[in-house]
Amino acid sequence: MNLELFEKIVKELKNKTKEIALHIMGDPLLNKDLKHYLDLAYKFSHKVSLTTSGFYLHLHKHEVLTHDAITQLNISINSFDANSKKITLHEYMSQIFSLISCKLECNENQFINLRLWNLDKENTAHEFNKKIFKILEQKYDITINENLAKKDSFRVAKRVRVHFDELFRWPNTADDLSHNSPCYGLNRQLGILSNGTVVPCCLDHEGKVMLGNVNFQNIYDIVANAKHIAKGLKDGLPTEELCKKCSYRLRFGNTNQ
Repeated sequence: MNLELFEKIVKELKNKTKEIALHIMGDPLLNKDLKHYLDLAYKFSHKVSLTTSGFYLHLHKHEVLTHDAITQLNISINSFDANSKKITLHEYMSQIFSLISCKLECNENQFINLRLWNLDKENTAHEFNKKIFKILEQKYDITINENLAKKDSFRVAKRVRVHFDELFRWPNTADDLSHNSPCYGLNRQLGILSNGTVVPCCLDHEGKVMLGNVNFQNIYDIVANAKHIAKGLKDGLPTEELCKKCSYRLRFGNTNQ
C-alpha cells in the first residue's frame, strides 16, 4: 500500500479502532519503508500489531522493530519448519533473541509472542517444538515441562511469551464444509488490501468478498453498506461463499454441524 493511501486510512480511523495490524498475507518486514508506516500510525495514535515469519528481522534496525507504535510483535516460529531456509535454526533464533534483548531495554511495554501455531491431531510438529523448547531453556535458564507446553502460552521473559495454537487452513470455496459458527469479521475487525479493497477479515487476502474501496469511498459508508454481511457472520449464518467455507470460524465456538 502506498504511503498516501495508508495515511488517509489511519487518519480516518483515528480514535475509531483499538489496533491496526500491518499484514494481510505476506510479511510486513519485507517493506523497506516500514518505519514511515509506523511513524504515520504513531502520529494518528494507533497501536500497531506486526506478525512476521522471523526471516527478515535483519532487514530493519532494532529501533524500528521496537518502535513506540508497536504494542505487539508476533513471530511465527513455526514458519522455520514450514519453509525452505538458508540459515540454521540456531542462527534464526539468535536474530530473535537479539531483538528480544533490545526490546527488554528499549520498549519494555511491547509484547513479543513466539508463535507455535502448528498443533494438530497427529502431533506432527512435536520434534520441532522440542528443539525450540531446548533452545529457549538454554537461553533463558528455564525448564519447560510437559504440562507447561500444553498451555495456550507461557512466559520466557518480561512480556515475551511462547504462544500455541492449532494449524489453520486458509478458506477455500472448493472445500466441502458446512457449519454455523459465528465470526468476528466486520463486527470486531475488517481488512484493507494494499489496493484499498475492503474485506471482512485478514483471511480474505485475495479480495473474494469485496465490500468497497477506500480510494473512492469513506470506510464507514463501506461498513454501513455491509451490515447484512456483518449480521450473518455474527449469527453464524454467513451470506458469502468464502465465509461459509472458512474453518477458522470453528475457533469461536457455538458450532452446530
